[in-house]
Amino acid sequence: MNPIEFLKTVYVGDRGCKSVLIDGWNAEVKVQVTCISRVRSASWDYYSAEDLQDGFIVFTGVQSITLSPSGVIPNDSINEVRAESISDDQFLIVMSVDAVDAAGARTEVEIRIMAASMVLEDANIPGLRITQ
Repeated sequence: MNPIEFLKTVYVGDRGCKSVLIDGWNAEVKVQVTCISRVRSASWDYYSAEDLQDGFIVFTGVQSITLSPSGVIPNDSINEVRAESISDDQFLIVMSVDAVDAAGARTEVEIRIMAASMVLEDANIPGLRITQ
């Protein structure tokens, strides 16, 4: 399933970004989220049977990643995640995530990832990839 279709099955609204892990050797970026819920109907209906607490959204086949503005670390609410097709095997994923500093000042950070695909990973079962 390509990232555009896969994102239709994922709910992360009102959830927090815990970390962004960049693995250059494996061309992956992992975004850890406080809770990832699955959307199994026309809209998210608070379905929680497949929730991944502290789960990861894993982008594979990553060609590039940019965070804008630079100098702040995304560490708060996830505002939006969207994907668009660049070619048959490359997608641009754009995440809007808040960064909040010790004084409580908020900065919206845009994370742009060029990737071939995405999967989910359960924090309790590292390495097990959820593709559907």
